[in-house]
Order: sequence, then C-alpha cells, then structure tokens
Amino acid sequence: MKKNKRIDRIRSFKGILIAMLMLFVLFAVSEFILSNFSFGDTLNNIEYYASIAFSEDELKTAIKAREDLASIDRRAVGIPGTVIYRYKKVRTESFNFNSFGFRGEEPQKKEKNEYRIGLFGDSRILGIYIAEENTIPFVVQKRLQEEFPNRKITVFNIGIEGYELMRAIPLAELYSEKLELDMALFYSGTGDVNYSFNRGNIELPPFKTEDEMDQGVIDNINDDRKKPFFQRSAVVKVIKEAFWSDSAQNMVSFEKEDGFRPLIPEFEARADELVLKLKTRMKKASELLAAKGIRSVFVFSTFLQSKKFWSSAEHNLIYRNEIAVPGLNNYVLRCVAGMSESEDPVMFNQSYVFDGYSETMFYDGIHFTPTASRIVGNDVADRIIPLLKEYLKQESN
Repeated sequence: MKKNKRIDRIRSFKGILIAMLMLFVLFAVSEFILSNFSFGDTLNNIEYYASIAFSEDELKTAIKAREDLASIDRRAVGIPGTVIYRYKKVRTESFNFNSFGFRGEEPQKKEKNEYRIGLFGDSRILGIYIAEENTIPFVVQKRLQEEFPNRKITVFNIGIEGYELMRAIPLAELYSEKLELDMALFYSGTGDVNYSFNRGNIELPPFKTEDEMDQGVIDNINDDRKKPFFQRSAVVKVIKEAFWSDSAQNMVSFEKEDGFRPLIPEFEARADELVLKLKTRMKKASELLAAKGIRSVFVFSTFLQSKKFWSSAEHNLIYRNEIAVPGLNNYVLRCVAGMSESEDPVMFNQSYVFDGYSETMFYDGIHFTPTASRIVGNDVADRIIPLLKEYLKQESN
C-alpha cells in the first residue's frame, strides 16, 4: 500500500515536471514567434505598439535605427554654462550627426541664392526611428523647394531627443548666425508639457561640464540591454500591455464620459502658467532673433490627447495614461486649448492635424509613424509657404 502511494506521488511529481516543461516550451515558442515575426528585435526595445503601427519595412528601418543609436550609447553631451545639449559627431548607417551636433551632412558656406531654415525640435523632428526621407524637415524642404524652384531652399534638421522650447531657443540663438539662417522654425510642445506636469514650471539648470550631461533626459537605449530577460521578453510585454490597457479602461469607465480624470486646481493653475511662459518665451526669442535679421515661426505640436478618432491602439494608450500618469490627459488638453495662434510672434497650433485619421498616428503615445510624420511635415509646409512668399517679396523690394 505504501509502495503504491509512493508511486502515485512520483507520478504526480512527474506530471508537475511535464506540465512545467510544456509551459516553458510554450513560452519559448511564443517568445521566438513574437520576437521574429511580430516585434522584431525586442532586445532593442521596439515597443509593443510600434509593431502594430509600422509596416514590415518601416519596422525593419526602426529596428536598424535603434541598433545604430544603441551603438553610439552616450550620444549627447552638454555645453557647459548653458542648458543646451547636442549630439556627438558620429556617422552610422541610419544617422549622421555633424560637427554642429544635429542630424545631416556638414553645413557648407551659404550660397548666394539660398534660403536657410533651421527646424528646431525634439525626437519627432529628429525622426528617431524613421528614414530620413520621412522626417518632418525633409518633407518641409521638399515642399518648399517645389514651391520656390528659383531659390535653393535648405531646411536643417535640428531635432534633438527630449528638447523643450527652453533648450531650443538658446540653441537657435547659438547656431543662427553660424548656420547663416534666414528663419528659425520651432516645433515644440510635447517636452514642455510633460516637463511642466512632472516637475513644475521651473527653469532648467545649466550644465557644469560635458561629463555631467544627464543622459536620462534622452532614451538611453543600452540600459534596455542590461535589463533582466523577463523585462525584455516579448511575451511579458504583450501580457503587460494588454493588462495595463484593459485595466485602465475598466478603472476609468465610471468616472467621466471621456474617461479622463478631472484636474485638481493646483494643476489647472500650473497648466495656465505654462501657457503664459511659453508665449513669453516665444515673444522674447522672436525679438532677439529679429535683431539679427532672422524670422521666427513657432508650431505648437499635436498630441495624442487632442486627436479625434483614435485607433484601437491609441485608445488603449490614452487609457493607460490614467493609470500610469493620472491627470496628464486633461493637463495636455488644457495646455493645448490655451495656445491660441498669433501673428506676433507667428505661432501655429497644430492640434487639429490628425483630425479625420482613425488609423494609428502615434505608435507609442508620443512619437509619429512615418505616415504621420509626412502629414505633419506637409501641414507645416502649408503654413510656411504663404509666409515665405511674403518674406521673399519683401526681400526683393
């Protein structure tokens, strides 16, 4: 009898081992399939939603770009005594950062018939995981060159990860004469709003030395390589994303019709203060650059929160904010509503740009797909063309 009980226990133990082995095999097979056929290279952290929003070729480009950026590792350095950081001069297959510290070939001496625009912004201007021909500056330059065939139009891509207007304006002041710019075009909003929400409307501290550059302000891709396997696992990411988005929707569905938590008075006041600060910065920068003979144009960028007709993936991302960053959605909307367009300084609010597009424009809630980048670039060009016609006419007179 005791022998039979021992045999039963052994059989039960074997059953448990077999079940665990089958579970491990299932996990391994799922990881292989997701990593090789859905996600691409999860080691380099091409996120869950990117695999949904990008075409197969676009995803390959994104993966290669991520690998190239990871190979640079500490790619940004601070300029001592300023709040400015810039890229190190380096060339990879996906990116060429010139001696000025922005994406593109080395600027040459300005030609006689050339009109130069510096497009200052964050990773969405840089085009962090998209091919150069799909970046906003490339699209703007192509459109302007077609509109003004008798002039050489150059648009410099001065987009740097994590940049806010607080950094972009002094960078423009530093580079405007060196690059012989005719126009400084600022594309901002995302970094400014997120920084304000998380830290308040405080001024950025200047860098003391190049070595003290805070790499945390940009995405340190190599940190992802050092994470434990389960944090990099494609299976775990799928489960985590599904859990977050579903849980978020259930938690906020009873609060308001739009599902956004109302802002507390402190954050209402902070949002209103940010709007005033941004307008003041724009006005001051416009005056300083005008004294150097340089026109200024500001574009307040679009946000996922202000987009009408979310895709299912964007819908999940919006609700995720309500758990991950409670209150951010309505904070963004309050800031967007406060940024009214103006003529002095010239400022356009681009919050409407994706109205009518139900497909995924934001693959991670912040960054654009290649299609979205082209839409934004063409809209910026549409707003710039009438201004440039007027400026060039004044120049000829």
